[in-house]
Amino acid sequence: MTELPAEQPIVTSNPGLCGACVHGLRIASDRGSVFWQCQLSFSDSRFVKYPRLPVVECSGYKRKPEADRNS
Repeated sequence: MTELPAEQPIVTSNPGLCGACVHGLRIASDRGSVFWQCQLSFSDSRFVKYPRLPVVECSGYKRKPEADRNS
């Protein structure tokens, strides 16, 4: 019997709105994977914890101040 390969996360360099949102948190694993966590998911069930990227539309989007972007 042939083993199926382990499912790998889809890697994207563009998180969409999450990258510029005050609620988006970049999570890097010790294995080199990068995920974006939506902090709104902890207080509002309408938001998923780890949204499928790139996010192009979000009712919870709130733009980060210019100085905080790229963090």
